[in-house]
Amino acid sequence: MSNQTRDLRPKTVLQAIEGMTLSLNPNEAKDLNATILFNITGEGAGDYYLSIADGKCDFSAGVVADPTLTINAPADVWLKIARKEMNGAMALMTGKYKASGKMGLLMKMDKIFSRQPSEAELAEKGWLEKRQ
Repeated sequence: MSNQTRDLRPKTVLQAIEGMTLSLNPNEAKDLNATILFNITGEGAGDYYLSIADGKCDFSAGVVADPTLTINAPADVWLKIARKEMNGAMALMTGKYKASGKMGLLMKMDKIFSRQPSEAELAEKGWLEKRQ
């Protein structure tokens, strides 16, 4: 058995956004009813959204009418934010990505999505590399 720590961070922007469903903190989201739309450009480009209600979060590809919050970001920027390699607030302030809608929701995302997914949850999605 290896002593190396597994890198559980997302490998792609799609994993980063879909993986937010696993990191939802139900205590922080218990009274939240919101939809977050991601318009992603670059590698992994696409439109994706998260629907949050009743302490649960669902992922879908595509667009949704009247999202609570819209995030327009290059894939590499959002992946770095998700991997904690870039500060999201600083990236927004320096124009690396744009957001519109309820900015209070954006500012609370670190708390709302603060739960660390388990290796089992990530493995179930097929996102973990096999150990050597």
